Amino acid sequence: MTTLDICLLQWNTYNTRMQKVFETISDENFNKPITSNGNSPSWIMGHLADTDDALLELFGIGSRKHPELKTIYHHEKGTNQTGHLSKSDLMNKWKSITGELDKAFKSWSESDWLSRHTAVSEEDFKKEPHRNKLNVMLSRVGHRASHLGQIAMQSK
Repeated sequence: MTTLDICLLQWNTYNTRMQKVFETISDENFNKPITSNGNSPSWIMGHLADTDDALLELFGIGSRKHPELKTIYHHEKGTNQTGHLSKSDLMNKWKSITGELDKAFKSWSESDWLSRHTAVSEEDFKKEPHRNKLNVMLSRVGHRASHLGQIAMQSK
């Protein structure tokens, strides 16, 4: 198993864990804030779908599939807990987005992974080669782990 295989395994493992956790949350608790004035599982799932959707553009795979997610699941604390999509709609969107990402990820070579993403210029990338697609994907794995910890605080 290569280092890249291990990285992709982590991506897949955390996607599977997120899906399982969201499937176990009751409809009643899906929209309920985990802590007082905190995020709900609904917001977390929409937020993850939105950030994954943004990866399509960041990695040069294509355009966002669901640009409306950015408006609904923005990052302004305290103002983002209404107007959420249903659990089934969010799950379908997230699965569609991660499916497209997975397809691209499986086709990439090591040099593709270590290439720059669209948010860094060629000039800056020469100075900071760590600003590559693999590093972003690994940060998204950590991002998922953080949100799994949040969700674990809520009763099912």
